Amino acid sequence: MNQEELVVNLDLPARERWSFLVDYKEEVNELLQCYLSDFVGAEDLFEGVGAIKETVVSSEYLEEIECIASISDYTADQVLLANLYYDFLKLYLGCTAFAVETPQGNFHARNLDWWTDNNLLSSHSRIFLFQRAGKTVFKTVGWLGFIGALSGIKPNGFSITLNAVSSNDSAELAMPVSFLLRDVLEKCNSLGEAQSVLEQTKIASDCLLLLTGTKADEMVVIERTPTRSATRTSKNNRIAVTNDYKLIDNNFSEESELQSTSCGRYERAESLLSSNLPTTFEEYFEILRDQSVMMGITVQQMVFEVGTGEVRLIKTGEA
Repeated sequence: MNQEELVVNLDLPARERWSFLVDYKEEVNELLQCYLSDFVGAEDLFEGVGAIKETVVSSEYLEEIECIASISDYTADQVLLANLYYDFLKLYLGCTAFAVETPQGNFHARNLDWWTDNNLLSSHSRIFLFQRAGKTVFKTVGWLGFIGALSGIKPNGFSITLNAVSSNDSAELAMPVSFLLRDVLEKCNSLGEAQSVLEQTKIASDCLLLLTGTKADEMVVIERTPTRSATRTSKNNRIAVTNDYKLIDNNFSEESELQSTSCGRYERAESLLSSNLPTTFEEYFEILRDQSVMMGITVQQMVFEVGTGEVRLIKTGEA
């Protein structure tokens, strides 16, 4: 289990926060190439980057993107497009996540499923500690050169993970989902505040968000399209989510391999949780590793202890 943690100092100007990546330049370039290779044949997306920069991405995040570009072999527009991978190409992502209420507090576990060559996204995964005045404000599990959040925790506050889903609702020129999740982790001070922002903010694309707090029953799945929202609450001290809507009416008919396995993974996770609620980190990972839950493209497995902020990460292939 590799628990390498890297500090992002939020007290620094945005244009300097990622300067430490100069020591990881080769990895950054490999990851950016990995993301950008999936855009081959869709070069017209670059034509929309200007509008995204002008309307939906904060100057702070644009300065962070410029910082990463300055130590990589790629332009700022290429780095930004790579960071917006989810909003453009989410059908490559699967994911299974669940939360459990225990006498020791709430736990939040997830597999992140993402197709990749050479185990690249798994081997290059890191835990990032975003700090102010030497104190960790929030943590994310991500990759070098990626400034947003697909999985994150605010110690003694709440945790969030994102799962992919698709509807027929039109995409919007609106807040990229991974940037919204980082905003929520940094700026929201309670689960209620986080839930309200995640439910009400117009976003660029569809998603499913598992939000877990520190108190009993503070576990919800927020189902989103760019403009619609529905929230599913926990039952029997647990809640699970994969890659399909349970509450939002959805007539999306094009099914990917990831979505075709969604119900099976959901039902298996629910079955395992109903038969024996996990009580140790290893028992959470046993569920994530189950052959009917874990996919061949799983790149990260993680468990969050929400109250303490502890993160346990397994890079697949290293377990």
